[in-house]
Amino acid sequence: MNIQDIREIMGLTQAQVADELGVPKQEVIDCEENGETYLLLQYISAFPINPQILKNEDVDPFLPSFDQTTPGHRMRLWREENGLSLAQMAEVLEMPEEKLAKFEEGEAAPLSRRRGEWIEKKTGMNRKWLMYGDGREKGQLRIEADQKASKKAERAPREKKSTAPNKPAGQRLKQARIDAGLSREEVADMLNLSVSRVTQMESGYVKDKKAEHIISRIAAVSNAPAKEDPKAAGQRLRDARKSAGLSVKEAAEIVQLKHTTLAHLESGYITSKHADELIAMIQSAPAKGTKAAFDPKEAGARIKEERNKAGLSQKELGTILRLPVTRISFIELGNVTEKETEDILRRIHGQPLREIINRKVKPTEQVLLGSQIRDARIRAGLSQKELGGMLNLPQTKVSLMERGKVDEPTGKKILQMLNALIENQENETAALPAVPQEPKPEKRRRLRREPRPDLGQKVHEARIAAGMSQKQLADMLGLSQGSVSYIEQGKTDEAQAEKALQFIAEVAAEKAEKAAGDA
Repeated sequence: MNIQDIREIMGLTQAQVADELGVPKQEVIDCEENGETYLLLQYISAFPINPQILKNEDVDPFLPSFDQTTPGHRMRLWREENGLSLAQMAEVLEMPEEKLAKFEEGEAAPLSRRRGEWIEKKTGMNRKWLMYGDGREKGQLRIEADQKASKKAERAPREKKSTAPNKPAGQRLKQARIDAGLSREEVADMLNLSVSRVTQMESGYVKDKKAEHIISRIAAVSNAPAKEDPKAAGQRLRDARKSAGLSVKEAAEIVQLKHTTLAHLESGYITSKHADELIAMIQSAPAKGTKAAFDPKEAGARIKEERNKAGLSQKELGTILRLPVTRISFIELGNVTEKETEDILRRIHGQPLREIINRKVKPTEQVLLGSQIRDARIRAGLSQKELGGMLNLPQTKVSLMERGKVDEPTGKKILQMLNALIENQENETAALPAVPQEPKPEKRRRLRREPRPDLGQKVHEARIAAGMSQKQLADMLGLSQGSVSYIEQGKTDEAQAEKALQFIAEVAAEKAEKAAGDA
């Protein structure tokens, strides 16, 4: 029995299956034509199908509670059991009686998933039992037998909006803002309010006391001295730098900025307050040429101090700098240049600290789901290869899923299928009598060969006496030269050594006969 046979017995169309599984209709068509197995897994999770058919195709593909009647017949049965008339049911479902009667007779179009969920919400009838015949739960009644469909509550008429309660105060506030030359955004920033709230106040939604307070603050701002032009502030910064005899790069090192950033500020992208701060830093810096000489020992001590403040060991600092621990020890003793010191200090403060370096990966939901799949597979008595055969997947894909490389919907469906298999196996095991298991035969322990250096020495002497090389003897025995060397070292059994001695003796005899014939 294939997927198409199951669908036809259940009385479902391909469109209904696609709607229930949340996949395109074309995918259902392709899977039925090609006989794909993985779609059956989705059938098991959505419809009342027995998961045992994955192991045995001869079993009944449906659960015992499967009801093969039509959805209309099941609706009429549920309506009569709960004491509802056709008119009451039609009123609850907000549809004509004639249409409901046709549906109960099986003449109407099939239900969609969305329509089934709506019926379940209205009546309490289980959607899967109504649509597919899953008889494990019919659903409980949510309406009384004599209750009619609830009418929509009449909406109360909207109250007429009242006019602005204090328009004169709003007008004064607006006029004060305009006289001060401020926009609503600027007033909103000054008062720490939203622009819409300032607009409401100017429309009249403000008290007299609040309006007078805001007007006084606007007047104070308008009487304040004018702000310095950003370009003038940048020019002051440039003049201060030149008077100190510093280049842009040297001044940038003093104020701890990039030289490109400092040049950008000098071109006019700076506030007056920020310019004053930078000028004070430049003027307080030591004069050019009075820079203290670099001391390697002080630099090493400073690196050690900063490393301890950051909570890093020498090994962890070596990991950050990609240097051995011995090199870090030499650096902290004073074997370091000025440029290396600046780079190391920058890396210490720029890298993550101990808790990030020694981070522990928390198990994600995918990893936990993969672990559950693995445990369920072992309980079901399946190997990765067998589970892959059920799902029409390679063994490597199953291994990846058990390590957490699986999406949540697919993993939950696989876990649901495995749990169903385990439950069926436990039921079958409980029904059968216990069978005594025969003890497994003990495996023979492989004996380790003991070396025979005396026998190897004997082969070596015989080969030398016969005037043969290791390669010639290896060709006669059909072995490699390395194997002959192992024989002469005594790292072989007696049979191999005796065979080599026999061949050497035959060669020596042939040479003796040839020498006697020549004489």
